[in-house]
Amino acid sequence: MRKLRIFMILITLSLLVTGCFGAKRLEGEVYITALGFDYKNGKFEVFSQGLNFGNIAKQEGANIEDFPILIGEAKDESLLSAYGELEQTTAMPLSLGHVQAIILSERIIKEKKMADVLDIMGQSPNFRYNLFVFGTKENIKELLQTQSFFNYSQVYSIIHGPEPLIQQNYSLPILKYHQFTTRYYRPIGTIMIPSLSINKDQFSEGKQKQIATVNGEYIMSQQQYKGWLNKEDLSGIRWFSKGIQGFSVRVGTKKVSVKIKNPKTKIVVLKGNQPSYRIAIKGQAALFQNSDNNTNGELQSVLNKKIKKDILTTLEKGDKLNTDVLNISEKSYKYHLNDWDIGAIRGFNLDAVKDIKVEIKIIESGKYK
Repeated sequence: MRKLRIFMILITLSLLVTGCFGAKRLEGEVYITALGFDYKNGKFEVFSQGLNFGNIAKQEGANIEDFPILIGEAKDESLLSAYGELEQTTAMPLSLGHVQAIILSERIIKEKKMADVLDIMGQSPNFRYNLFVFGTKENIKELLQTQSFFNYSQVYSIIHGPEPLIQQNYSLPILKYHQFTTRYYRPIGTIMIPSLSINKDQFSEGKQKQIATVNGEYIMSQQQYKGWLNKEDLSGIRWFSKGIQGFSVRVGTKKVSVKIKNPKTKIVVLKGNQPSYRIAIKGQAALFQNSDNNTNGELQSVLNKKIKKDILTTLEKGDKLNTDVLNISEKSYKYHLNDWDIGAIRGFNLDAVKDIKVEIKIIESGKYK
């Protein structure tokens, strides 16, 4: 009787313990971390980048070569059927819950295939709306095989984590999928899709590294492709980007450098028959390099003229593409629809910007340790 009682207690306790019935083994699936879409010769191509947990959590003493990147590719007449081809031929189930980025080929963007991308993204409940969107004219398969530093996983690259780099030292904006879908159908303004290239020349670890980097932006407006602009063309866009806490600027020559902290940009809408705008930029800067021993007053004047010139350069580049690349007209669309119709607001051009006033003050000098 005593043995029976002990047996019954053990059975009861075992039922109280939380079980893992039906749980999937981590190594039993392929975790897709990025997808690439292309369109060539009348067919869509889908590329998938798969990483296992050995890639993501680098084990002590192991090289990243021990955990290769798995690249899948398939083609068909639609993106959905091409991805279905991947699922039907894989040796392990594909999991889309960890996708962090989608990469669109230049052909997808130029040949008006964005509706197909939106369709496949809307078909799966596993896609998150905060994943990053990129464009490229590179071979997507090669781009998905680019590397990070120090044998770390590719998840520590700009494809999967561009935000820290953008906040620190990039001047080009990043794009998330929810921002893309919001702007794609908006009758006003511009979408900028970051353009990825492969840097094969500047970094090496025993052998040359191939690093993904952002080199420009694809410009779209009202669901139409407008063109491509490089970093120099978009030098004025940093003053209209949110979330950037500070960045360094070369003033005049490479012997002078300042760091600008939390600049504030204000767009004022001016009334009239057509909408027009005044731009005002204010901020403070710290002087970090001044080999020519210029006075703060001299440097402030040169700095403010440079910023104004950068903004005008970007406005001119956008004007040639017949688009409001800095999205200045969105201010009228959001707050002044009672004053002008959509057609008038869409008519934004370089002449609509009546004044650009820049007041960046150098308030301190950088000190050497």
